[in-house]
Amino acid sequence: MTTLQTLPLSQIQTSDANPRKRFDDSTIAGLAASIKTDGLLQNLVVAKPKGKKKKHPIICGERRFRALQLLEQQGDLPEGFGVSVEIKTDLSAEETLRMATMENVQRENLAPLEEAVAIAGLVQDGEKLDEIVAKTGLTVSTIRRRLVLLDLSDNVKKSLSEGEITLSQAEALSVGSAEEQDDLLEGVQKGWYDSSEEIKDRLVGDLPTLSMAIFDKAQYTGAYTTDLFAEEDATYFNDTEQFFDLQKAAAEKLVEKHMETADWAELHEGYFSSWQYGEAAGDEKGGVIVALESSGKVEVHEGLLKTKADKSTTAALKKPRATYATPLVKYMAQHKSVAVQAALLENPRTMKEIIVAGKLAMFAYTSHGHVSYFDKEESNPPALQQINEVARQIYALFAQMQEDTTWHDFKGLFSSHEAAYDHVKALTDDELEAVQIFLEALEFGQCNVERLDNNADSLFNKVATDLQVDMRNYWRPDEAFLKRRNKAQLQQVITESGSSLKIGNAASYKKKDLVASMAKHFSHVMTLEAPNEDELKAIFWLPEAMAFPAIDPDAKENRSEDFDQDEELEEAA
Repeated sequence: MTTLQTLPLSQIQTSDANPRKRFDDSTIAGLAASIKTDGLLQNLVVAKPKGKKKKHPIICGERRFRALQLLEQQGDLPEGFGVSVEIKTDLSAEETLRMATMENVQRENLAPLEEAVAIAGLVQDGEKLDEIVAKTGLTVSTIRRRLVLLDLSDNVKKSLSEGEITLSQAEALSVGSAEEQDDLLEGVQKGWYDSSEEIKDRLVGDLPTLSMAIFDKAQYTGAYTTDLFAEEDATYFNDTEQFFDLQKAAAEKLVEKHMETADWAELHEGYFSSWQYGEAAGDEKGGVIVALESSGKVEVHEGLLKTKADKSTTAALKKPRATYATPLVKYMAQHKSVAVQAALLENPRTMKEIIVAGKLAMFAYTSHGHVSYFDKEESNPPALQQINEVARQIYALFAQMQEDTTWHDFKGLFSSHEAAYDHVKALTDDELEAVQIFLEALEFGQCNVERLDNNADSLFNKVATDLQVDMRNYWRPDEAFLKRRNKAQLQQVITESGSSLKIGNAASYKKKDLVASMAKHFSHVMTLEAPNEDELKAIFWLPEAMAFPAIDPDAKENRSEDFDQDEELEEAA
């Protein structure tokens, strides 16, 4: 029965039965502004007070109620403001929950865990799956994924609610037991295991361990794989088929044992969903589920109550049992992988294609620090111009080249290894080699760019020496270099480069003007057909740090060793 009435806000209260537990203050403020402008467009739905209570608990409309309270606190509503409400007097607790759930799911999205609790309540109340889909507007897949969240440990639920982990990470963690989830949670929070695939891989494991077995180990006749210490958790059953046969037989006996003391007991194979059961309270014994998981682990769930959950609904929402158990899937994958590896050793061309495809696909995520450094500079050095000329030739092998194409354009060239591999296969041997050399070259450079590499034995200096790299062919003193020197150092450059007669004394200039004058002079001498002796000094002048290895005027005898150690530490990191 429903009656319409006007009640002051003071006679209305929130309800603990509301599935929504968290409210966004910003959206409440937005709703309050809307109500202030357009008024309350839909009545609140409340229940009749029970017992001595004089306040009506809200069934539907808690967000509107909170918005009205905010307007009252701000002085936008008069004291004792009357609110139009529908009073429901003949609803059961289950019907009240159903109405509140529909209100929340259909309006503003609930938090995933709140949504899961609300949906589980509908299932336990006997709602058919098609009715839940129709009323909530959620797909069967979404409903199934939400209910999985109820099998998370309390710590993982808290982390999800507080935004420390993502929904996909939480779903992946649900594969493991509560203990396994808690063990892995910190690693997920710190970003050690980011993707859902990594998390599942960590939880599932490869083969069933000795500690999983609930049967007499003497019954097993197969081989084991164990570590040097032969610890139980590091000893594995190689014959997974025999293990699962023995484990299932032992689980069935465990069910028979629980039947002696519990109201009922059942064996459940595969993923166990606790959301379809209630919890026994007080003196109730409840039932027992002996769950044989796909990993081979057995867990016993006691104190369960069977609800009115529809069998067809729960069957449709349960995670289907995989045709191949994960240990077997990994077993087959390992054999397939080493077979392909063996084939690759006999086909070096394909191996080169994979290497090049990987570099092309990961180009956007690779730190090309040496070339990207010049994005902040006003002009590109000759060496980078040379690199970009090659980049345009390489780029033309895959896409239409433009006049302004540079190495940057390789960042968005391919979105995946597969896409890159398909294109790379069409290259000739010479083209494939050219692409590989280009990509490898862009990844090579001085390791520690914040220190002078004065170690003659570093790979960088060895390669530069073998190639007879002369920086005079790639660089000349420009404003970017000169402005980073103080006036005393600039005077030293003037003297060493034979530029005193042309430029004079540094003290007579403002630094900005001095830098511009020196840069102009160094640029000018490069154009002379018959330079004099001083001009030749300027042409061939090179700071000692531009040599291979760099000459460090501040270095002590052990400086080379220090750089060597830093380089080793950086490579190790």
